[in-house]
Amino acid sequence: MPLALPLLLALPALQSPAPSPASDVQAILDAARAKAKSVMEARAAFMKAGGNSKDFHGDCAKELANLDARLKTETRPEVRQALLVSRLLHLQLMRVTPDAAVLGQLRQEVPPTAVAWSLDPGLIEALADEQAPGWGPYLAEARAKHPDPAVRRGLLFDYFWDRLDAKDETAWKPAYDTLQMEFPNSREARQATEIREGEMKTGIGRPAPAFSLPALGDPKTVYTLASFKGQYLLIDFWATWCPPCRAEMPNLHKAWARFKGRNFQILSLSFDRKVEHIAPYRQQPATPMPWDHAFVEGGFNAPVAQAYGVKGIPKPLLISPEGVIVASGSQLRGEELEKTLAKFLGK
Repeated sequence: MPLALPLLLALPALQSPAPSPASDVQAILDAARAKAKSVMEARAAFMKAGGNSKDFHGDCAKELANLDARLKTETRPEVRQALLVSRLLHLQLMRVTPDAAVLGQLRQEVPPTAVAWSLDPGLIEALADEQAPGWGPYLAEARAKHPDPAVRRGLLFDYFWDRLDAKDETAWKPAYDTLQMEFPNSREARQATEIREGEMKTGIGRPAPAFSLPALGDPKTVYTLASFKGQYLLIDFWATWCPPCRAEMPNLHKAWARFKGRNFQILSLSFDRKVEHIAPYRQQPATPMPWDHAFVEGGFNAPVAQAYGVKGIPKPLLISPEGVIVASGSQLRGEELEKTLAKFLGK
């Protein structure tokens, strides 16, 4: 019996040590990647069965509940950062827009150089797309200093494309040069070159490339550049599966209501995977899209996409009555769309 006490006192030393913050962080990130993989597999099966990707939402309710529960008790900064970024990924998989509270917590607790952003560089790139005004300095720091090259490459590429679209050469050219010098063999560097070359095909002042496309639902009618001679033509490369394209629809409808009948036409060229996906979208009261349409068989690989250098959508272009490109990109998005059209069509 006297020997029992020393043995009992020694038992705690024989127990496994508590997990380190680094191992907990890795476990959280690994679990999130595994969930993302399963959701993407489910999405692929949904699309193979004929579904439109815009209608697919990942089932992450259980995972989000667990993450929220852990955040209520976890105090270690690195682990909290992993939990917060993982929560952002799960919201993205569910196609749920993060609210101000979620974004505020991220910005307050997760530094721009946090390891957790390596979970998926697309997460922080999405912040650049959706929250640019408030996140500019944060993203600039991540773009310059994040330890993960994949994060820096992605942010540089995203910034390059955004600034190229805005015709801001003082910003896009340094970003492009940095991509080529620091990441010369990367996918992002190659894509940046392709996008730059594509934009050169449709630069302001260049003649619009010729095309010939059957009208949606009316194969006897064929749209060509000559079909719109004498009118300002807004070509709108889009797809129902494309969130930024759908986000532009209120602006397009407002512009159409204001300028239709004023020597102006819109031609929407759909890159949908199936032509059958277009009609249900246009049957919604908010998105009738009452202008000209064509379905682009082959999407990005189609001849018209190659001719116009389309590497991403939406890609809007305004063509003059003489067939010359007079505006493009961010000049034809958001509030700028009506302002740009007013310059050419009058107020």
